[in-house]
Amino acid sequence: MNRLHVLWCVRRMNAARDAVAPAAAASRTEATESATDAATARAADQERVKLAYKVAMDLFAAQDRTVGNLRTRATGIFATAAFVVTFSSSVHLVGTGGAVDFPLWAAISLLGVVLVQGCFVMMVLWPRTFAFGHSVLAVLDPRAGAADAPPVDRELVLQLVETLGKNKEQIKALATYYRCAVLLLLAEVALVLAAVISQQ
Repeated sequence: MNRLHVLWCVRRMNAARDAVAPAAAASRTEATESATDAATARAADQERVKLAYKVAMDLFAAQDRTVGNLRTRATGIFATAAFVVTFSSSVHLVGTGGAVDFPLWAAISLLGVVLVQGCFVMMVLWPRTFAFGHSVLAVLDPRAGAADAPPVDRELVLQLVETLGKNKEQIKALATYYRCAVLLLLAEVALVLAAVISQQ
C-alpha cells in the first residue's frame, strides 16, 4: 500500500512538473524577447543621438561661416564708406576751393553718419563669446555615474542645442548691426548727392 502511495505521489509530481515546464519556458521566451526589444530600442535611440550630434556640429560650422561672412562684409561696408569720403575730398566736393560749395549741414551730417556707421561696424567686428562645439573633456571625462555611458549621449546633444540657441541670438544681433551699417552707407551717398544737387 505504501509502495502504491509513493508511486502515486511520484506521478503527481511529474504531472505537476510537466504542467509547469511550458509556462516556465514561455516566461523565459518572453524575458528574452523583452531583453532583445530593449536592446534594439537602445540601439535605435543611440543612432538618433549620433545623428542629432552630427546635425548639431554641422550647424556650428554653418554658424561659424555666417559670423565670418558678416564680419568680412562689415569691413567691406566701412571701406566703401571711407572710399566715398575720400572720393568726395579728392574731387573737391568737401573742403575749400571745391567745384561746388559743400554746405555745412551736409558736412556735419556726413560726419555723424560715418561715426554712427563706424560704431555699428565695430559692434559686428568686436570679439564675442561664441562657442562652436563642445569641450573635448566633455567626451574624455564622463560625468560622475556615467562612466559606462556612450561618449556621445543625449545630455551632451541637448547642451549643444542650447549653445546653438545662444549663438543664434548673437548672430541675429550681428546681422541687425550689419543691416544698419548698410543703410547708413546709402544715407552717406545720398547726403553727398543731396549736397551737390542743392548747390547747383
